Amino acid sequence: MKAVIYHSVSKNQRCRNIAKDIDGDHFEIKGTKKYISFVPLQMVVYGFKTVTSSRIKLVELNIDFDKYDEITLVCPVWADRVNAFVRQFLQNNKFKNKKITIIGSCDGGYNKYFDSFDKYIDDSNEIVEKIIYVKGIQE
Repeated sequence: MKAVIYHSVSKNQRCRNIAKDIDGDHFEIKGTKKYISFVPLQMVVYGFKTVTSSRIKLVELNIDFDKYDEITLVCPVWADRVNAFVRQFLQNNKFKNKKITIIGSCDGGYNKYFDSFDKYIDDSNEIVEKIIYVKGIQE
């Protein structure tokens, strides 16, 4: 079975739309605080939290990882790396011996994105695919 774990805050909900097109059980990563809706401020605040590795309080998902042999992570690229919400989720939730697909969505600038997951995903997992969508189009 596959768990599709995603985070999406953009007004277009690109990551949510990408995730919903993937078969599996869907889980949305959400913060406990209301999201900032003003995009320029959102970019500054969430970008800062991403770059500085600030802790984010998340709504608990209670995923039984033993049920899944595959995990797909779908999230926006922030500051050329895994965003603060998904990073915090990966720090809070350790899983092992899974096949992992990482999918990112951005407007450009993702050269270090996939590498930024390395310290948050256990080495026992196998990353089987890395996919990037730039402005909603898969490259």
